[in-house]
Amino acid sequence: MKKQLLIAAVAATMATVSIADVSITGGAKINFTNTDTTNDDSVNQFNHDIDFTLAGKNGDTSVSVTVANETTGATTTTDTKFDVENAFVASKVMGANVKVGQWAGADSNMANGTRSAGKFSADYTLEGVKVQFEDQSTGSKSITLSGSVAGVAVSHEMFQNDDTDTTVSGSFGGVNAKYRSIQDDSDSTNGDKRSFALSTEVNGITLSYNDVDVKGTGQTSSDDWFGTFGGTCTTTSELATCFNEASGFGVSTALAGNTVTLKSYDIKEISTATDDSYTKVVVNRPLAGGATFEMTYTDKDDAAGTDVETLDLELAVKF
Repeated sequence: MKKQLLIAAVAATMATVSIADVSITGGAKINFTNTDTTNDDSVNQFNHDIDFTLAGKNGDTSVSVTVANETTGATTTTDTKFDVENAFVASKVMGANVKVGQWAGADSNMANGTRSAGKFSADYTLEGVKVQFEDQSTGSKSITLSGSVAGVAVSHEMFQNDDTDTTVSGSFGGVNAKYRSIQDDSDSTNGDKRSFALSTEVNGITLSYNDVDVKGTGQTSSDDWFGTFGGTCTTTSELATCFNEASGFGVSTALAGNTVTLKSYDIKEISTATDDSYTKVVVNRPLAGGATFEMTYTDKDDAAGTDVETLDLELAVKF
């Protein structure tokens, strides 16, 4: 009898485990970066970024936790721990998608994806229109309406402090276009922002144009087409500062098994400053076993005379 009860208990445990959908994914990047600044010696840096995501799902409810160990810049100290980056619970409540926890916002031409805790999101789609409510322990509440009209995607976010964030994107005659406008109600003279992006493909060659403008003395950051700039808008190093205006052209194509991208753009840190000019070449190549190799060369022609050349070699893998 005891043996039968033991077998039943073990079987019940195994049945419970089989219901849960548990997965582990992750990735790793290692970078060698050489920075050569006018009148200074060149500096070599080695950095890594390793992350793991543990996700579990049971029915409509899922839990996801991402931990990472990384070094950036001229780090010389040993990082002996994995830091929690994302940690959230997502589920459905009366047809609405609900998410609570900690996660990062999206990167864009006008903002780096910042991570914060104590976040809440709930969205519901009704007749093609998605209504999303967002709140957090420290920060402004917002309501976002989004949908598609005649193939054009429209999103309009309204914040508690009356600021708005509007995005319109679509494809018109083979040209992809995206316009974004952020209205700062508290300081429209110095805080309003807008970005515009165009791209099209001609005979296997992708052509792109991107433009960002911030009114007055306001500044913004970027972690998209222009690369990483700012974050807190207080960094003073040559390759990581916020800006007031940015614009440039790009061309990308496949060549001998590689994806080669060339970009030329200007960055104006403040509206009264002279443009800093950038030329960037990116070569990306897939490797055996799911890995990728990427070489990025950046040449900054600084208006103040401190020119910077940077070569970054990256080996990355995801699993």
